[in-house]
Amino acid sequence: MSHLKWTLEDDGIALVTFARPPMNAMDAALLEETAALFDKLAVDSRVRAAVLTGEGRAFSAGLDLKQLPALDTAQQHRLIAAMNDGFGTLYAWPKPLVTAINGHAIAGGMVVALCGDWRIVADVPLKASFAEVKVGVRYPVAALDVARSELTPTMARRMVLFAEDLDAASAVALQVFDECVAADRLLPRALERAREDAALPPEAFASIKRELRSAALARIAAARSGQAEPRYAGWLSDETRKAAAAALGSKT
Repeated sequence: MSHLKWTLEDDGIALVTFARPPMNAMDAALLEETAALFDKLAVDSRVRAAVLTGEGRAFSAGLDLKQLPALDTAQQHRLIAAMNDGFGTLYAWPKPLVTAINGHAIAGGMVVALCGDWRIVADVPLKASFAEVKVGVRYPVAALDVARSELTPTMARRMVLFAEDLDAASAVALQVFDECVAADRLLPRALERAREDAALPPEAFASIKRELRSAALARIAAARSGQAEPRYAGWLSDETRKAAAAALGSKT
């Protein structure tokens, strides 16, 4: 079952939507599907840019914590690979990508939000945060490299190391996101911005984007090859399972 929706606007803007209610939580299948779709859109000559958003009250709440305790080693390795492929594909995508953050962007959802070349957030009550440390989950290479590359050192320390929560206005003020608009203006503004970006010379845009992110993309590529991903040697621990269970318990 697909948990992605996408349409192609008449002007060549792909609108992609996470559709895994209620919180668009990520599992290996969703991340693999995301990577496959954006690989296809990258070589589709009709597609000039893309907008990525979420359905409902969340952009994405990150990994599905309910699944983590039951994952065996092979399933953990699949999820690690899926995160590196999904985040890596989005971060390296050669065309303009606008993320339209409609609600909560947490953990892996926050990574995806930061993969946007331009990030627009709805003026609604939401949390923008990296919650991994709270649930004892160590970062795969792609997730950490996106965060490290796209946040200022101060915000990386505050958000990645201490899981500080931001609201929409604070995320813009602290240069984590670029714009905050009314909820009913989110998609129109995101599509408008994508059209503006699509007018840039496409070959120059792709080349400059690749060069700007070259150090992070090289590390992510090595991790995707399986040669430089420390999480394969051990990822989820008893600490992770206890912390994830405690986090789930606090939400019930």
